[in-house]
Amino acid sequence: MLILSPDTSSPNEVKLARALHRASRSDKGAILIDLSLVDSLSEDVIDLLLAYAFMLHAQDRRLILCHVPQPAQHHFLFLDAASQPLLVPSLLDAMQEIDFTFSQDQSVQTGNANASL
Repeated sequence: MLILSPDTSSPNEVKLARALHRASRSDKGAILIDLSLVDSLSEDVIDLLLAYAFMLHAQDRRLILCHVPQPAQHHFLFLDAASQPLLVPSLLDAMQEIDFTFSQDQSVQTGNANASL
């Protein structure tokens, strides 16, 4: 989970790019970003989030954004499925989505294991 916070000492894009790069190297099925501390997203941040959403989708993983500022939500809503991050209203919703996805993956793996026996 990453929490984006407003900071005037250095651009958010640079810190976010570094954090996303580190998080994407993990074997986790999803990267969760909490945007509750920011009021707006720059075009560079939006582009970076969309690029990581696309990359993670290609790896069968998810980018989950919660508390997306209202003015930025339209940037994420009307995209093709491969480019669209999952938008959720709260951290609880994000955790439920991660649990649901994990449960689905486990049942598929168990089904495949049983089919091969």
